[in-house]
Amino acid sequence: MGIRRKGAAMVGSMVERLPFWGQLTSDEQTLVAERSSLRSFDAGQIIGSSGNSCTGIVFIIEGDIRVSLLSEEGKEVTLFRVGCGECCVTTASCVIEQISFDTMVVTARRSSLLVVPASVCAQLARDNVYVKAFMLQVEVKRYSQVVCVLQQMLFKRLDQRVASYVLEHCRAAGTAEVAVTQDELARDINSAREAVTRALRRLAQDGLIEIRRGRIIVRDVDGLARLV
Repeated sequence: MGIRRKGAAMVGSMVERLPFWGQLTSDEQTLVAERSSLRSFDAGQIIGSSGNSCTGIVFIIEGDIRVSLLSEEGKEVTLFRVGCGECCVTTASCVIEQISFDTMVVTARRSSLLVVPASVCAQLARDNVYVKAFMLQVEVKRYSQVVCVLQQMLFKRLDQRVASYVLEHCRAAGTAEVAVTQDELARDINSAREAVTRALRRLAQDGLIEIRRGRIIVRDVDGLARLV
C-alpha cells in the first residue's frame, strides 16, 4: 500500500497541534491550514531524502520515523528517530542552510503525518522569527542525538548499547518493556542482528531482561543501569 491523503477537515483540526501554531499570525495560520496535508505511510516507506527532495516540516501524529545516512554501498547508519507528537525539520533541509549533509527519512512503522510543505516553511522561516527559532532548536536537539549515537558506537560495548537502548525506551514509555524486534533494535543501534541477538541472550542469562517475540521485558532495572 502507498501514501494515503486525508481530507481538509481533518487537517484543520491537526494543524493546531503544531508546536509553533500559537506563534503564527492569523494569516499564517490560514496559510498553514490551507496548504498542509495529512498523509498515511506504511512501514518502510521513504518520506524524503535531503539530497533529492525537500518535503517540509513533518509532524508525527501516529507512528514514528527514522532518519539515517546511507552510503553508496548501501550501508545505513541510524542517526535518530522522531516519535509521536514531535516534528522532523530535517525533511525541510532546503529551508535550513545549516543542514549540509544528505539524509534519508523512512517510516519505522505505519505512520500518520501532517506535512507543512517546504514553500510554506520557507515563508514562515523568513517572516516569523519564532518559527525560525523553533526549527533551529529542533535541529540542535537532533545534533545532540547524533553526537550521542557516535559516542555509543565509538566508546561503548555492544551489551552496554543494548542496555542503554532498552532503558531509554522503557523510561520514555513509562513501562518495563520495549516493543521492538531484534531487527529494529540492531538497525537503531547500528549493529548486526546476529551480534545483537547474542548480546540479548547474555543479558537474559544474567536475569536482567526477558526476550519475547517483538518485545523485551526488563526484569532487573538496577542491574541493567549498572551495566550502562
